[in-house]
Amino acid sequence: MRIYLIGMMGSGKSTLGKELSKRLGYKFIDMDCYIEEKCCKFIDEIFRDYGEEWFRAFETNTLQEFKKMDDVVIATGGGVIKNKKHKKLMDGKCIYLSVPVEILEERLAFDDTRPLLKKRSVRSILEERIPLYEYFSDLTVENIDMNQAIDKIMEALK
Repeated sequence: MRIYLIGMMGSGKSTLGKELSKRLGYKFIDMDCYIEEKCCKFIDEIFRDYGEEWFRAFETNTLQEFKKMDDVVIATGGGVIKNKKHKKLMDGKCIYLSVPVEILEERLAFDDTRPLLKKRSVRSILEERIPLYEYFSDLTVENIDMNQAIDKIMEALK
């Protein structure tokens, strides 16, 4: 089985994903880190040098690679849902980690590595993406307390 964690930047996909993968005995992949390794550049450098459109195309190719893997928890990039075709590629359990905007703003207040936050607010990005996260999601879990969120996910996976 493949478990895809979706949600806004700062929603805890990577942190929760690492712990969830341990509990399940699955491999963990951070999609942004995977892309950075493949491109030998950080995400903000990829955006700067090639643009968002190129990055999104690379994201699609990466999702196709993930279809060959089993027993894996994948923390996707926050914008993976911007391409509705990705829903078909993400052929496992898709779990939306929902976090109130005020908490996201606190978590991201001093993070200068997010290319989209240089142009837009967390609130405006979230408002645009919520319907897409809901469209992609098989399960929505609020991730304010990571252990409670993982318990809810584990219960739902039984």
